[in-house]
Amino acid sequence: MTSDCLGKPGYPLGQNGLVPKPELYSGQNAIVAVNVHLEYNQEDSLVMNRASLERGMFRSEHVRSYKAEVDNREMKDKKRKLGDIVMFGKIQSKIGRVDSLDDDGFPYVGASLQSGDIVIGRCAESGPDNSKADSNGAEPRDHSIKLKHTERGVVQKVVLSSNDEGKNFAVVSLRQVRSPCLGDKFSSMHGQKGVLGFLESQENFPFTTQGIVPDIVINPHAFPSRQTPGQLLEAALGKGIACGGSLKYATPFSTVSVDAIIEQLHRAGFSRWGNERVCNGRSGEMVRSLIFMGPTFYQRLIHMAEDKVKYRNTGPVHPLTRQPVADRKRFGGIKFGGMERNCLIAHGASANLYERLVTLSDSSHMHVCKECQNAVNVIERTVAGGRKIRGPYCGYCQSVDDIVRVSVPYGAKLLCQELFSMGISLKLETQMC
Repeated sequence: MTSDCLGKPGYPLGQNGLVPKPELYSGQNAIVAVNVHLEYNQEDSLVMNRASLERGMFRSEHVRSYKAEVDNREMKDKKRKLGDIVMFGKIQSKIGRVDSLDDDGFPYVGASLQSGDIVIGRCAESGPDNSKADSNGAEPRDHSIKLKHTERGVVQKVVLSSNDEGKNFAVVSLRQVRSPCLGDKFSSMHGQKGVLGFLESQENFPFTTQGIVPDIVINPHAFPSRQTPGQLLEAALGKGIACGGSLKYATPFSTVSVDAIIEQLHRAGFSRWGNERVCNGRSGEMVRSLIFMGPTFYQRLIHMAEDKVKYRNTGPVHPLTRQPVADRKRFGGIKFGGMERNCLIAHGASANLYERLVTLSDSSHMHVCKECQNAVNVIERTVAGGRKIRGPYCGYCQSVDDIVRVSVPYGAKLLCQELFSMGISLKLETQMC
């Protein structure tokens, strides 16, 4: 179970009157400027002020819980086999590190756990499948819960309780403080979503004559594509309210008129359309064009780059197909599907295509008889003189001549074997390269 909580939520300047507590909002008010900044905010992407993020803007806590169950005393008395009795405890585990665990098998509050650490220690008193045994009996089996490849955090809470099914369970919550990084997703209340494309220093951002530096710079081309003019009205309305104007209801049932918004801005001493004169932060010169700027309520979404980044050199493969596994948390590979295959074919990159689909996936080999064009197995047979040799032998031709070794994906070899088990034999035509 996972959950996210914003560190210091805010509330929109235009109250909608539906939610009684502003603490329930999952976003913050940010000063947003509509401008093109160094080509890092193309389309829907955003450029954010690094100093604002260091002050705590959009900083959130990511909480992940882990649960494990064991039998209570009554259930232990019913089970006679010691191998069936699982209990909490700390043992020297072979699957992960136990440095942060106490003797009861639980980490202490405040412990920093990284990938590969044991978060809940469980073990069986003994087991019938153990080959090793000490002087007191069989070696305990390990049933501990380990943090997966991308999981880490600080222990926030450890709860030990029981349920109605006669089992004791433990829940350990890990807390991780996350600051926004490149690739994280944000959205306004109008569905204007985009990812963070660049973190710019505050001194390089444009600033107004009052010294106001924006927190977010969004590209003006994002508004026609998403068709969100309501965000511009929200920024203009929030600007007037922040400068001493009265609060307005901004629900779809009581829409504030554009005339009321521009009049409020004009009374506050700004341009009627919210544009301002700014100076270039890099050169200090005044920018010729006017920049639209105002406070906008932005939310941080759950789609974060830390949860989606995926990389792999070598890793586990499936025991049946010998291809890389597909799960990210199991350190699996990235799927190379049919559309990616078509792209490489269109580019003429046949060597790259062969490398992706065969060499780096499930490269294997098999033997084929050139006479009968059937797949040949490697067997151990007796030759003249009573010697036993191991090698490819064609059972159809009763010969070892004209047998070639071909390189194929293991998936193709597996298909031939499965079809042969159903009585279907494939004819394989070979050609010397």
